This record gives sequence, structure tokens and C-alpha cells, in this order.
Amino acid sequence: MHLRLRPATEADLDALIAILNTTIPWLRERCLDQWYGIPWHAAELAPGLAAGIVYLATDDDVPAATMTLDPEPDPAFWTPADDPHSALYLTHFAVDRGHGGRGIGTWMIDQALHQAAARGKRSVRLDAWKTNPGLQDYYRGQGFRHVRTVEAAGRGSGALFERPVPRVPPDSSTMDSPRRL
Repeated sequence: MHLRLRPATEADLDALIAILNTTIPWLRERCLDQWYGIPWHAAELAPGLAAGIVYLATDDDVPAATMTLDPEPDPAFWTPADDPHSALYLTHFAVDRGHGGRGIGTWMIDQALHQAAARGKRSVRLDAWKTNPGLQDYYRGQGFRHVRTVEAAGRGSGALFERPVPRVPPDSSTMDSPRRL
């Protein structure tokens, strides 16, 4: 396995949408309540692509995973008291199911931490659906701590998590050997 992370381009849009949309039934099969009823569309990723904050991981040039690292917090979740600009916000995070179980999710989180450190941020933050304890447990297992759960009208998400950037972040944007979780 040879993973490489790079900013996604418009040419990657079909692959990004496929990764996100094939994750939805996989989540359902595991009773992980997340993204229900949401097929992802190009319009949702277009602003992030234009801003250069959507990333694609490839395994020998085959799309393997995606994430968005947004410098702007969701104001429905993160308040001025959270020092919201001290973090990067991990969203649209998914591993292609054909590449699952090989440690790519952990590697992607490591890369998010590296990006945060490179930008002078203190942490990586994310939100998960309030009704998804399985995914929340996954993030806890990845070193994130639960900050709080908030209610935002019309939003399923609201379980807020944060992971501090390590003093010596991972510095490789490639992974040449498989890692098992």
C-alpha cells in the first residue's frame, strides 16, 4: 500500500462523491446513525474544492479516502469561548470501503493533525451526530475528547470532539506500509 494525500481538484469530484455515498450504506449496515438520507452532491463539495480544503488520499493513484479540513468553525457548534480559530475542522471524512480496515482512517487523522500544526493551529475538531455512539467511540479511540453535545435546530450533529496537535506531529504525506487497527 502506498498512500498519498493531496488537495482534491474538480477532476476528483466523482471519486469524492463515490467515497462519501458508498460510506452511507456501510454505516447503516453497522447501525451507525450518520448521514442518513443524505446522498452527497457536487454542489456541497464545490466551495471546499475552490478553497483548496478538500483532500483526497490515493493508494497507488486509486482514490482511497477523503476529508475536508476547514479553517472556519461551524458557528452553530463552536462559540467564541472555544477560541474557534485555533483549530482546523475535520468534515466530510470517509474511507472508500474497498480500502477499509487498513488503518487509512488513522493515517488520515494523523495527516489532519500535521496540517493543523503546519498552520499554527492547536487542535483538530469535529462534530458527530448526537445519536451515533459507535462513531463517537471511534473518535475517542483515535485520541479525540468529547468537548460537549449541543442542540442545533434541524441538525442531527452536535457531539463535539477535539484532539490537540502533538508536539511532534507526523510529517509524512505518504504511507508505504499497511497499518492495522
